[in-house]
Amino acid sequence: CGARVNEVLSGDDAFLSTLSKIGFQRVQINATAVNGVDTSNLAGQVSTVAKMTSDHPELEFILQQNEETKPLWQGLLQLDTFGGGVGLLPGNVSMLVDESKGTGVLASSWPKAPEGYKIGYAGGIGPDNIVSVLEGVIQASQGKDIWIDMESSLRSTKNGQDVFDLDKCYSVIDATCSVLKLHDHPEFLTKKE
Repeated sequence: CGARVNEVLSGDDAFLSTLSKIGFQRVQINATAVNGVDTSNLAGQVSTVAKMTSDHPELEFILQQNEETKPLWQGLLQLDTFGGGVGLLPGNVSMLVDESKGTGVLASSWPKAPEGYKIGYAGGIGPDNIVSVLEGVIQASQGKDIWIDMESSLRSTKNGQDVFDLDKCYSVIDATCSVLKLHDHPEFLTKKE
């Protein structure tokens, strides 16, 4: 978010170049004003982002896909520079559908998973609605591999501190295993009463 995304959009990859060396494998580009990004020229920055993804094949780039970022992601899909043709993205680029732009507002519907690239879904997903969200995104996926993303709904205030709440994570894991009819998860993930 913010300054680091502005760096990528301007062609500065100094920070990106350090990430894989310290163990990071993914970069999420939330190119929205609410995240502190200058969005005034996203269409003009398409070739710069394409170059970044090509220059850093060791990283997976996740582009936030929403109406505000449309000039960027639609521009990338119009390029034929990735070797696969128009409408395709390289293997190290995927989209995260999040019309809430990272603000945690639940989507009213989930778009179909496309043919030409990997996709994930975000926006207001959490322990309280994970079952219905999974049912919706599974239908939208049409059998393709997808993922879901959540953060703010997995946080709590404990002892006066904002923390990532593992109890909420376990709740999501339990519900996901139930919806997907997966085998029993490990005993250590079972909440003890």
